[in-house]
Amino acid sequence: MVKKNSLMVAMMVLAGLGLGACAKDTTKYTLDQKVDAIVKQISAEAPDQPVNDEMKKRIHEQLAQQEAIANAARQDGLDKNEDVKILSAIGVEQALASMFLESKMASFKPSDEELKKIYDEQVNKGKEYHLRHILVDSEEKAKEIITKLKAGEKFETLAKQSKDPGSAAKGGDLGWMPLDAWVPEFKEAAGKLTPKQITETPVKSQFGYHVIQLVEEPRTPQNVPAFEAVKPQVMEMAKRDHLKQLQDSFMKK
Repeated sequence: MVKKNSLMVAMMVLAGLGLGACAKDTTKYTLDQKVDAIVKQISAEAPDQPVNDEMKKRIHEQLAQQEAIANAARQDGLDKNEDVKILSAIGVEQALASMFLESKMASFKPSDEELKKIYDEQVNKGKEYHLRHILVDSEEKAKEIITKLKAGEKFETLAKQSKDPGSAAKGGDLGWMPLDAWVPEFKEAAGKLTPKQITETPVKSQFGYHVIQLVEEPRTPQNVPAFEAVKPQVMEMAKRDHLKQLQDSFMKK
């Protein structure tokens, strides 16, 4: 997910305001009031990106320019244009949606236990797996290899016929890698294995048919930061997930 900075949010807010600037006379609000409203929204959407005086000055200047252009548009009668009225309504809906989500997010305060659960899930996702595989063209050939392995033939010997030349030369060994490094079918099958276990059936992927073995217990990568050290980042992750759940819940209604 792309992290928003205060300038990006400011531009998005100003663009939204511009939708209805022509159709509705907003001159009853001072420029300072408008700037304060935008700063509040920026603080809600990018709390780790404080708005400094230089940013406020730029927002003030752009609002002043936008207001002047909007007034000229009204003088030309563009505020009566039906498309402008529709865009104005969209701008109001954007503001309402933003304020609603902001109010809901203000009450979101996950416990340390909930944050630790998210942290543990991320650590587990990053675990490295020591795998080896044999890649062949047909399901029938893969089944023959599985039968031979169960009969006691050595994995490294059978791996010499693998279509994957890089691992074939190393007895099928793929080294230590996180599961996310592999294609979905391979990842799903490998994630279910216990140490020394091979896949009971061939695993089909875009590359062919795999016979996979988990060589040893998965391991946690070195230098994983402690929970307390990354707690603020975990909190931000929790907030992003909660916000997405809120937004998605309205799409289901």
